[in-house]
Amino acid sequence: MAPRNGRKLTAAVIGTGFSGICAAIKLEKELGINPQLFEISEDVGGTWHANTYPGAECDIPSHLYSLSFELNDTWTKHYSAQAEIYAYLRRVAKKYNLYEKTKFETEIVHAEWKEQQQQWLLQWRNTKNHQETGSGYYDILFAGLGPLRVPNIPSEFAKFQGPIVHTTQWDSTLDYSNKRIAVIGSGATAVQAIPELRKVASHVYSFQRTPAWISPRDQFTYPSLLKFVFRWLPFLMRLYRIFLYLQHEMYYVSFGYHNSFLARRIQAGMTKIVAWRLKRAGRPDLIPVLTPDYPLGCKRIAKSELYLEALAKPNVTVIKSGVSDIKERTLMDKDGNAHEVDILVLATGFDVQGFTGNLDIYGRNRMLLDQKWRKDFPKTYKTVTVHGYPNFFMLLGPSAALGHNSVVTQIEIQVDYAIKCLKHMVRNNLAALEPKESAQELFSKNLQKDFNGTVWKGGCRSWYMNDAGEIYGLWKGPIMSFYWALRSPNFNDFIEYKKMPRVHL
Repeated sequence: MAPRNGRKLTAAVIGTGFSGICAAIKLEKELGINPQLFEISEDVGGTWHANTYPGAECDIPSHLYSLSFELNDTWTKHYSAQAEIYAYLRRVAKKYNLYEKTKFETEIVHAEWKEQQQQWLLQWRNTKNHQETGSGYYDILFAGLGPLRVPNIPSEFAKFQGPIVHTTQWDSTLDYSNKRIAVIGSGATAVQAIPELRKVASHVYSFQRTPAWISPRDQFTYPSLLKFVFRWLPFLMRLYRIFLYLQHEMYYVSFGYHNSFLARRIQAGMTKIVAWRLKRAGRPDLIPVLTPDYPLGCKRIAKSELYLEALAKPNVTVIKSGVSDIKERTLMDKDGNAHEVDILVLATGFDVQGFTGNLDIYGRNRMLLDQKWRKDFPKTYKTVTVHGYPNFFMLLGPSAALGHNSVVTQIEIQVDYAIKCLKHMVRNNLAALEPKESAQELFSKNLQKDFNGTVWKGGCRSWYMNDAGEIYGLWKGPIMSFYWALRSPNFNDFIEYKKMPRVHL
């Protein structure tokens, strides 16, 4: 689909995780645009290339955590490990020739909308040689940065005089065997890593100010016969995927409104399961320590059949108070106890609030996006476009993540929405589109209003919430409501830019 003046549109895609790969494929298939991809690391995969900590797995079923147009009949387990998801993304990238279109080990350091050119100017540099730089103009910019990208490393831990490892920057060359290891954090990463670290460490100290709700996983291995059936009868694999999707949509009904009768009953059942698992492991004393005092779902529910049992082992100590001070290799907890360790593992999550990390994105009038979003609630229009940033499409940014289902489905809905916007632009021979401020304000206002009464405003602090107590990291409802909101762009809500004579300075 070429513009009427005959010149093909150009597009840049930042990132080669699920978001970037999906955007690049759809741009070529739907619009005939051959995009230029930029990847800061040496390979595709995004989160699933970067996170190699022990026990790294997905907490969404494999057949659901994949692209709908690239189903995979060879998944080995119900919940896949990092290596298998990474391999899947590499296969998809190779199939669609994305490696040839990607500048690897390339960091975008500056992106700016140029009014006169009606294009985005991108400036980049090689991550290993900062003297090796480049720049280029593009009509369209997709940001597939991912929210779980920039590690959150609290400054107070810099005092530790030993190896410090953040889970997203795992040091596999370090010898963890027979070491005393302190793990800071109790989120999904810690839930996966601690059972594996415990197997090799002499002792693990789990520092967790707030325990997580832990749901048992229905993990199992797919038999060869079922994989054979999926290969030769792919419609059955698609039906199975639909079943998984509907199952996870029901989770929103189960805990989304925590004061409902159903949510209270489910939380009571989860409380009993936690107690039963710890009693079975011989540690009933941990029940009050590891039973959360906030509503089920207020923070992301972690899935594990190993974590509570690992915390009950003799070589694991749960410390429910945070770290108050660090002296050389000794961590002082807030109860006054000293714990000397050899390695400090930070499972402290990511700097999500800025979303753009160290990438400077300037829109019209040189508005810096990161500064704008850190100062106020990160407003978008339909989670994809932003007022003041023409032809800019943010994938899995503010208000687009989920606490109950697959974000890959969210990504595909966002990309399809962006493609519809671009098709409208091409049909009408426009230079650019951006949402009106009034439309963005109304969308953001309604978004926040719809969180009232939900579990995410149930009284806990989570990465979904900013310092002002606003939910900025999640979509307000189930995926079906997300699809409905983005199914058809209302172009009355957009500013349309006519083409001008283009001059490159």
